[in-house]
Amino acid sequence: MKQKITPEAIRVVAFDCDGVMFDTEETNRIYYNTILDRFGMPSLSDEQFRYVHMATVGQALDYLFEGRVDMGEVRAATAAFDYASLIPHMKMEPSLIRVLTTLAPRCKRAIATNRANTMEAVLAFHGLSDLFELVVTSMVVEHPKPAPDQLHKIMDHFDVAAHEILYIGDSTTDQLAAQAAGVPFVAFGNPELTADAHMDSLDEIPPLLGLGNAS
Repeated sequence: MKQKITPEAIRVVAFDCDGVMFDTEETNRIYYNTILDRFGMPSLSDEQFRYVHMATVGQALDYLFEGRVDMGEVRAATAAFDYASLIPHMKMEPSLIRVLTTLAPRCKRAIATNRANTMEAVLAFHGLSDLFELVVTSMVVEHPKPAPDQLHKIMDHFDVAAHEILYIGDSTTDQLAAQAAGVPFVAFGNPELTADAHMDSLDEIPPLLGLGNAS
């Protein structure tokens, strides 16, 4: 159910990573296609890509490989993969840094992502480590999105109610997590999602919250 965004009530703005903060389509295709090729399997289909792009790595590997090859070998191959080599391929949204700067100090800034152990390196490489007060990955909750655990953790950390968080996401997984947590949801670049607002540029966030234009 959609709920009204009350701009003056928002104390935390939380972002998904892939598809919101970064365009990671090329990165994820390279990563999974490399692993698939290692086991003599064809490259990702469009349907497979849509799933792995919003899943955790573990979920994606099970989806692609379980019942086809030895999963122990698959996990060993992924553990040996140098993901750092792919981070430069991640394309940061052009307005991300100025939007994050504009949100402070009124709003705390958080990340809720199904990424696992790569998020710290991604933030460091792109100069974003000091621009978020909290990062919640799939590794620090019992259930990843679409469960609401990550958003609940953000609420607990900042001691805020659901209506005081704004979550920015681009997938059905994000939509379902927001709905389950009862937090206002903004769909980024995806008009097909059910959301309290839709936007195609992160620059639209500060005006939505009455903070003027990002500068």
